[in-house]
Amino acid sequence: MNDDYSSRNRAKYGFGDYHTYDEMINWMKEIEYNYPSMTKTFSIGKTHEGREIVGIKIGNPINRTDKRIIWIDGGIHAREWAAVHTALYFIDQLISDYGIDPKITAYIDTLNFYITPVLNPDGFEYSQSDDSPQTRFWRKNRGPQTCFKDHWRRERCCSGVDLNRNFDFHWGETGSSNDICSEIYQGSAAFSEPESRAIRDKVLSPELSGKTDAFITLHTYSQMWIHPYNHQKHSVPADINDLEYVGKLGVKALEEVYGTKYRFGTGADILYPSAGGSDDWAKAKANIKYVYLLELRPGEDEWDGFLLDKRQLIPTGRETWAGVKVVIDAVMDSLSMSPIYHL
Repeated sequence: MNDDYSSRNRAKYGFGDYHTYDEMINWMKEIEYNYPSMTKTFSIGKTHEGREIVGIKIGNPINRTDKRIIWIDGGIHAREWAAVHTALYFIDQLISDYGIDPKITAYIDTLNFYITPVLNPDGFEYSQSDDSPQTRFWRKNRGPQTCFKDHWRRERCCSGVDLNRNFDFHWGETGSSNDICSEIYQGSAAFSEPESRAIRDKVLSPELSGKTDAFITLHTYSQMWIHPYNHQKHSVPADINDLEYVGKLGVKALEEVYGTKYRFGTGADILYPSAGGSDDWAKAKANIKYVYLLELRPGEDEWDGFLLDKRQLIPTGRETWAGVKVVIDAVMDSLSMSPIYHL
């Protein structure tokens, strides 16, 4: 499974392994140093523990702000390391193939990409700090600890919010919890957390608002391609036909690479209802056209799916990129069909 991987990117990164958050930031900054005319790193804000949430903008020329935008993120859940790796793989594909592959060159000349590989750096760093299951499988952010007495008068102390239950769309409804000790704790209010507020503020900023045509958020695991809405079953946006058409083409392209099978639908219908997610919010509140949440390898029958074998990292990146390019193609096609006024 571990295909040989060579990249023309002058900033080198070991894609056959997992890395620390600092290594990822340093690599993105090295890309910026090597490709200043088409890349720029950015921070969308700071975490509870003061870490910058760093991403990279890719577009040629980099200073143009009038282009349509593709947003890609990963790592909103700390333990989902392969999702982070896949976002980094996408960055490398764009940089490596620019000027070589006509399709990638057209993407970067026509669009702006905003890719933030780790939305939850505190949780990610914590999950890398120890091999014990309660640390390695940490999901939430590292919000402050709250202590209380349980039914038996024992003191319990718990911390962290599930950032993907903290967005302001049907917040606090099905598939989230008001128990701070829960894995799916929704927070004290919508956007109670600095990380979710940072995502909101970037997506709604003048830089991105009204210009973003795709919002792709990467998770692991279960091999599912999910479209809104996820807060309840049988709930879909008005443009469901477009979302289904493009999404199913994406699944087909992904499956053609290695035969990896994906299920398609809303999270509520094929997985479980989950209110307050970033993807539902991006569709309903930020009015972004193509919104998808991808649950990457392995399949849902794996009991230790967050521990994806390193040998599967590059194949996972490769097949997922094949699917995501279909979404980018749909955005490109919509631009070519738009009327161009010369007067």
